[in-house]
Amino acid sequence: MKKQYIFLVIIFILFYMIYLISSYKYKEYKINSHIEEISRLNSEISESIEKAEDLIDYKNTKSYKNKLLKQEQWLKNKDEKVVYLTDEKKYKKFTDPNSMINYEKNILNQIKKENDIIEQMTNFEKWNYYIFWKTK
Repeated sequence: MKKQYIFLVIIFILFYMIYLISSYKYKEYKINSHIEEISRLNSEISESIEKAEDLIDYKNTKSYKNKLLKQEQWLKNKDEKVVYLTDEKKYKKFTDPNSMINYEKNILNQIKKENDIIEQMTNFEKWNYYIFWKTK
């Protein structure tokens, strides 16, 4: 009878030790994965800091300042000519309040027409319209 109790106690101690070892290994795994995550974040942050420093260094150079001033036409030499990429009519189309109102009205009318077309369709026709952009 004593041998049976001793055997059960030894088995209990064995299971307890296995539990302790597995819990230690699990905690070690969690700590190592956390350390790896922090080191990865640290490397990403250091890379972004390096990029930001390079950008700051670039923006502090004379060539960048010269380029910026020429774009804003503050530093224009005597024989240089300014090139406008848009003509005055297009520029005024989006800056003039009256033309913007007309532009918005045109867009709203187009949307309204499209909605009217869609409202008259069946579900199958709507799906065809949304997928293939085809009407009847």
